[in-house]
Amino acid sequence: MFKKVKLYSLLITLALVPFLNSCSSDDDTTPTPVEETQEKYAVWLQIGSWPNTTQYVLGTNSLTEGSIDLTGHGAEVTGKSAYGIITNGGFYYYYNTTTGRFSKFKYEKELYSTILEVPYTHLADISGFTWINETTLFLVGTNGDKNKIHYSVVDTETLKITNGVLEAPAIPTGFSYFNLGNVEYTNGKVFIQFGYIGDWPKPWQSQSNIGVVDYATLKYEKTLESTTSAGPGTNKLWLSSSFVDVNGNTYFATNVEWSSITNRKSAIYRIKKGTTELDANYVVNQTTLGYEGVGLWYIGGTQAILKYIDTAVTGSTHLYAFAVMDLETGKITRKLPEIPYDGDAYIQNIIVEDGKVFMITNAETGKDYVYIYDIAAQTVKTGMELIGGYDWVLRLDKMR
Repeated sequence: MFKKVKLYSLLITLALVPFLNSCSSDDDTTPTPVEETQEKYAVWLQIGSWPNTTQYVLGTNSLTEGSIDLTGHGAEVTGKSAYGIITNGGFYYYYNTTTGRFSKFKYEKELYSTILEVPYTHLADISGFTWINETTLFLVGTNGDKNKIHYSVVDTETLKITNGVLEAPAIPTGFSYFNLGNVEYTNGKVFIQFGYIGDWPKPWQSQSNIGVVDYATLKYEKTLESTTSAGPGTNKLWLSSSFVDVNGNTYFATNVEWSSITNRKSAIYRIKKGTTELDANYVVNQTTLGYEGVGLWYIGGTQAILKYIDTAVTGSTHLYAFAVMDLETGKITRKLPEIPYDGDAYIQNIIVEDGKVFMITNAETGKDYVYIYDIAAQTVKTGMELIGGYDWVLRLDKMR
């Protein structure tokens, strides 16, 4: 919008122009705008099924129209990284446990380039992560024996890494290993969701735990416990189920697939802003409410997208459905039948932008699209089409 300018102000400005030009240096030039060449979004696709797979990244500047075609396009990433990866600020971060290296990648114009790479073996694998700020990444995992919780603090500009061990409680009798999942940082604290497991076929602990770590000192402070559900939630490398909302409250969900076949249960917990306790007035028992949750994405306000198992599905592996949940009540406010059921729980399906939720899924039949849920209007429409002879849709990322 243009502001109105009084005539005499304009005349004075025009009179000063020759004087200002005469005082300027010959070296002064108008900055040339930098053309942004990196695509706004990236889609990961896979050819083949485990263990014989090839993965690709394709870029696009629009999720609302057009198409992307794997045939003759994209960058193969097999051997460099896999789709269980961390993204932020236009870059990807990946721990290759085979080569023992932590890498920073960038996808741009059909090229998947290594920006930085350092030797790294402190974690057996990345079990969870959270961002402390835009350039500080906090990783958790176990040691090789899986009986200790290790952490790493990564400066993502230099890949300088500080490593340590958290003094978590000893593993209880009857169990052998830590099993880690969701991690969130807020208000100076890192919250780490975990469980205890034994050697197969021994069961895992029928309980959910959240460790509280003071980030300034990196001291393990205490463990929050609940028997409403079991397991550590998920690892956001593969599937989201924790977040901090706009009010600073932290939500942790568990995955029903961590429960035993005869005692399947999942729940959502809340830690209110500024506290380090489970909110005693808030436990969403998803099983009691009649659905089996596996993933949860925050979409703003008091709403989230729930990915859940539709127990009515028989004879198909495409049984993972989507719905809109009211976080305050824990109830589904709108199922999303317009979005085909996914064939796998562990897909990073969703990004949220400008009041819309953009979602991908592995449809059992027909074509694959980006599906667009308008949060205010509560409507779903199809956007960009995915084509090109792939077998799996793996993830959708916002790059800039």
